[in-house]
Amino acid sequence: MSISPNGARMSSQNNVKWVGSKNNMNLNSPLKLIAKTKGNNIKNIIISLHGFGDNAANFSSLANEINIDDVLWLFPQGPKNYPMGVEGAQWFPLFSDPKEERRVSEDSILQIMYNAAEQCKLETKKIFLLGFSQGAAMAVNCGLKSKEKLAGILSLSGFMIQPHVIKNSYSGDPIDTPLFVAHGNQDQVIFPATYFDMLDSLKDMGAKKMRSKMYSMGHNISQEEIRDITKFIEEHR
Repeated sequence: MSISPNGARMSSQNNVKWVGSKNNMNLNSPLKLIAKTKGNNIKNIIISLHGFGDNAANFSSLANEINIDDVLWLFPQGPKNYPMGVEGAQWFPLFSDPKEERRVSEDSILQIMYNAAEQCKLETKKIFLLGFSQGAAMAVNCGLKSKEKLAGILSLSGFMIQPHVIKNSYSGDPIDTPLFVAHGNQDQVIFPATYFDMLDSLKDMGAKKMRSKMYSMGHNISQEEIRDITKFIEEHR
């Protein structure tokens, strides 16, 4: 058993699946989790959150695209089943009041983050939170609401959840965690206007280290974006 940030006990014995050589760390997770290491020494942790309807196993292919060594990659899976497919998952429902579902997902992601940091003997400033689409919203929400200094938060084709709540929690303090915000100019799932709204909100909150870029693509991750993600991680690790 392990304890979540809000004190709830969660069983995590059978949730972690190691890809490749299994590390000997006692990694606990309240969610299904794909874990893989690259390199001989773990200098950073990258927690990567899939989009609505995707799953951890599929999204874990991202680790093969980003050529960075000495990293522990963690790919949690959303706790709710995708309503229109057997293999998919979601972090919270899109068409109902999702407050409780979001809270459960946030607590679970933060528990994974703190447990991994403890197991790897790393400070949270060595952890990246990355997400795509709905996963990007969760990465930004968890990373900023926790007020932990992280290595970076990467929002790929995402949006912000209740930015006023995050802003109020800072009470005028600047956001020190570096941010990378990316979007496609042909995105028909989360419209490009959302990207500009997000940038305005983050600037208004006092984000000091923010990199943003619009790509010529739809709702996906391009090779140009992969190169920029790699560069951002290398610069802030």
